[in-house]
Amino acid sequence: MRLEDCQLFHNTRVDISHIIIQDYPSGYTFALEAEVSKYLGIVLEGRILVKAYTLGGNNFTLNVLEKGKFFGDILMFSNKTNAFPGSLITQGNTKIALIPNDVFQKFLFNDNDLLKNFLRLLSNNAYEMSYKSKLLSQDSVRDKILYFLFQEKRLQKTNKIKLQMTKEELANQLFIQRPSLSRELSKMKKEGIIDYDRYSITIIK
Repeated sequence: MRLEDCQLFHNTRVDISHIIIQDYPSGYTFALEAEVSKYLGIVLEGRILVKAYTLGGNNFTLNVLEKGKFFGDILMFSNKTNAFPGSLITQGNTKIALIPNDVFQKFLFNDNDLLKNFLRLLSNNAYEMSYKSKLLSQDSVRDKILYFLFQEKRLQKTNKIKLQMTKEELANQLFIQRPSLSRELSKMKKEGIIDYDRYSITIIK
C-alpha cells in the first residue's frame, strides 16, 4: 500500500513526500508496553500485534493492526498518558510510515479534510473498542465464541464465517487460552450448534 492510498489522506492537500517510511522484519518489537508514543504510525505492509502480558507471564493480543491502520493516534492528544498499552510486535515483513506528533498536529490544523478523515477513523476505532469491551463482558468461553460468531455473521451476511486468522489468533482475540477454544468448539460441534474446518466456522442453530 502506498501512503497516499491510506484513507487518512484521502482528498487532502497534505505534502506527504517527506514522511519517513521504514521496513521491519517479522517479530520485531517496534515499541514496548508503557513506552512513550512519539509518532503517528501507519501500517503500509504486514501487520502489527499489540500484545500485553499478565503478571504470570502469559501474553494476549489486545489488537491487530492490519494494512492501512494506524497507532499512536489517541495517545497523541491524551492528558492522562501517552504510553503504549501493550508492546507493538510486527507479524510478517512490515512497512510503517512514521509521522512525528508535532508534524501531524500541524497537518491537522492546516487541512480540514485531513481532520475529518482523522475523526472518522477515530470513531471507527472507538466502535471496535466498544466491541472488545462487550466481548470481555461475556460470562463464559462459549458466550465469547457465540458473540464473535454473531457479530461476524452480521458483517459477512452469511452463517458460514470465514476466518481471517489462525485458531491461536482467534483465541487471543477472544482473550481465552487456545486449548479452551478448541475444547469448546469441539463441544459445540458435537451438540450440533456449529460446524468448522481450518478456514471457517458455520453456525447451524
